[in-house]
Amino acid sequence: MAWQETQQKGIFSRPIGENETYIKMIGDAGLPLNREHWAVNSTATIVPIGAFASADLPAHFRRAWAHLRFQHPSLAAEVGPDDKTLIYTVPADGAALDDWVSRTFSVAAEADSSADVIPTFKPTPYAKLVYVPRSGELVGHTSHWRSDGLGVILLLDAFLAVASEQLTDPALLPWGTEVVRLAPSIEVAASVPKESTPERKKLATSLVETFGYGVGAVGIPYLGDPTTLPAGTRSVTLTLSPETTGKVAAACKARGVSVTAAVHASVAGANYALADPADRGKHYSSTIRCTLRTYIPEPYSTPAFAAGLYTTGWNKRVESKSSWAERLKEYQSEYQKEISREFLDAYREYASQLIDLLRNLPQGVQENPPSDVNISSIGVAEKLIRRSYGTPDAGFEVKAVSLGVEILTREAVTFVWTFRDQLNLSVAYNESFHSADQMSQFVDAVKSQLLEGLGVQDS
Repeated sequence: MAWQETQQKGIFSRPIGENETYIKMIGDAGLPLNREHWAVNSTATIVPIGAFASADLPAHFRRAWAHLRFQHPSLAAEVGPDDKTLIYTVPADGAALDDWVSRTFSVAAEADSSADVIPTFKPTPYAKLVYVPRSGELVGHTSHWRSDGLGVILLLDAFLAVASEQLTDPALLPWGTEVVRLAPSIEVAASVPKESTPERKKLATSLVETFGYGVGAVGIPYLGDPTTLPAGTRSVTLTLSPETTGKVAAACKARGVSVTAAVHASVAGANYALADPADRGKHYSSTIRCTLRTYIPEPYSTPAFAAGLYTTGWNKRVESKSSWAERLKEYQSEYQKEISREFLDAYREYASQLIDLLRNLPQGVQENPPSDVNISSIGVAEKLIRRSYGTPDAGFEVKAVSLGVEILTREAVTFVWTFRDQLNLSVAYNESFHSADQMSQFVDAVKSQLLEGLGVQDS
């Protein structure tokens, strides 16, 4: 069901979609600890140029954030009291808008970088933006049910496009007209049938069964024991030089494979490299992530609906005895798969079965919790965000971007993207279970596997 105005004027609602419900359930598992698993963090490191170099950027960004809400009102959608609906309230006046901005935009004046900010995030009903003046970083933070990896970078792009302009008082915007831009669920955007069929159930079940690959899979050593509680999320990032990145891209092109598939094979290899010797005979399980944005109609496929969750995935297993080249071939085959209309038609059923899976998981402490390092790639970031905005007289240069999620488990995720001709490998992990030194070893191992597998020399 699409967004509809309730009996209260200016308040709109819609049911939370099945896919959003599944992702929300994962996030909500952290609420007893006042944290949110898989909440998405995104950053853009900027340099103001021209007039903006001497401007009051905190005040300017605060105003730009209000303008961004007008463009992307789902930033201000929140979960209703019944936990089954999303609610959006049109600002009644300038004071109401200012109150929302005060709750969702902040300046971390004492932080040295986003690394000081991200571990402090707590669950929040709305999307947030934090400006870190010392590092020049803009840090976006949102529940994963609201958006995805591509979407949050698109939102930073939209924010910088707005911020590069001279802005009017956001209270004067025609509030109430923005509701046409509230993002629908993927089930509505993709016109997924409400009724299931034996064929859809069969396809959905085959996808859900891939999550069973996680049982008995290889992982890396972790700190503490099965009862240790999580703390803050940290990340370690390794950035290849433009020269080495160019060699990697050329070597992948020559082999007819994607950089993502090559990095995926290398992440698998790094899991084995850091695993305890006794565990190296186990299979490796990880997720093949795929955007659905290219498979849904306009306008939902456009950046105008960046604040929507339009992604999917399934698990893939590779065996311990397989070589790097064999794993590359298997991952390339997975990433080449097209999302069919049959897949989309079964998506409501797929998400519903995943919800049932989560609801029926064994309760209590797991004796051997998973500790693998997974992968998520957004490809070439310039397809989502520009290197500069505005003009030399008044604008911003984007020096770097990054992406990650909140991690509350012993598992970790390697995020992969290219920006300014440099390949970035960034592993997000929880500081209770892994050390920065171990994660540095991990990304170093990914790089070594990648260069060795492709026959590339570092430069």
